[in-house]
Amino acid sequence: MARYGALASAVTTCGLVVTNPKQWQLTMHHRVRYLSNDRLIDSGERAAVDLPYGMYDADNHLYETQDAFTRHLPANRRRDVYWVTDERNHKHIMMGGHVWDYVPNPTFNPVSVAGALTDMFSGEKSKADIITDGYRVVEPLDLHPDYQQREARLRRLDEQGIDACILFPTLASGVEERVREDIPLLYDILWAFNRWFADDWTFNADNRMFGAPIMSLADVDEAVKMLRWLLEQGVRALDVRSAPVLTAAGFRSPADPQFDPFWALCEEAGVLVGVHAGPTSYTKYTGDWSGQYDYRAFEKTAFEHVALHGRAVSDFFTAMCCHGALTRHPNLKVVSVENGADWIPGLMEKFKIYYHRYPGSFPEDPVEAFQRCVWVSPFWEDPIAEVARHIPVERILAGSDFPHAEGLSEPTDFVKGLDDFNDADTRKIMRENLKDLLGV
Repeated sequence: MARYGALASAVTTCGLVVTNPKQWQLTMHHRVRYLSNDRLIDSGERAAVDLPYGMYDADNHLYETQDAFTRHLPANRRRDVYWVTDERNHKHIMMGGHVWDYVPNPTFNPVSVAGALTDMFSGEKSKADIITDGYRVVEPLDLHPDYQQREARLRRLDEQGIDACILFPTLASGVEERVREDIPLLYDILWAFNRWFADDWTFNADNRMFGAPIMSLADVDEAVKMLRWLLEQGVRALDVRSAPVLTAAGFRSPADPQFDPFWALCEEAGVLVGVHAGPTSYTKYTGDWSGQYDYRAFEKTAFEHVALHGRAVSDFFTAMCCHGALTRHPNLKVVSVENGADWIPGLMEKFKIYYHRYPGSFPEDPVEAFQRCVWVSPFWEDPIAEVARHIPVERILAGSDFPHAEGLSEPTDFVKGLDDFNDADTRKIMRENLKDLLGV
């Protein structure tokens, strides 16, 4: 959901604040009509690609209900996390004494149409073109019980031709950034959220839908305790952010040996560590250039877009390789999700250059470590064939980002980005790689 931060702050990947709900009308399930400059525009049918096999989707999303962070919150934390309503009757979440504006419309009602930004990411239109053409394509949340209900989503997977998926949160991916300086509060919120996740979705629904709870390494003992509980709930995948870890003793690399108990348990259990896009605190670096140090949801400047593109995730995997976590835990399975993949060729080239020059400075060949332990879900518009020249095709996973606006309206459309692959490799990317990884 971090892919289009330059859009107006009222517009979110998860919802759109509109002043006139009558701006939208709906007809058929896959046909959206909306008003733009008093013209009725028809988006047409969005027919899914009919694959001869079921897809395994590495990047599906749920939308949190309004009690996701409060249902299981300890009573003494009610003053730290609660909902407020502003003068325009818009709801916001207060978290740690501040308005948590990671998503400007945290109720997700109305909600953006899945895939509404496809033309921008395909390069066919700019942000300005999409807004001019009527980006205000929103739907009432009530039309999509599958966004917030487990059984409805399972039925939707059937309709979409998806055999299985990893299911990531949406709003919760920004929690650690918001309260990272209050570690006890962070873990109280994560425990509350992950218990809600277990209640409403489970972490393994029918061996098809594998929920990825939010994890933090800020307190390694608490992280191990939480992971043990999650494993008891049947968890197969996690969601960890690609950023330095702020501990009680200061920032540390996620590959620092102090976190080995967590990585060792992930390795032993065979759980997938999903490194999903989200706030990473990297505006502290661009702030030295721009003077803007605060993270602003969905309001990246041109400089921030260019300077930060692929940087956090690339740094994360540089640390995991160079600081030895993947060497100390050679069977660890780490999956990059919604971070794109165009950063991989450059990273692999730098690994090769500096390992050749200073092999004694590395715990092992970083390219070998990366190719052994890391799987990647590219954006559908990425140069995937170029990526496959740097990592094995068996390490590439299809991910739709459904139902976010910047994702695909129909997950199987991901196959349209695989024209350069033969049928066998296409099937690996669309299905077999993730199927094998999940052990289904």
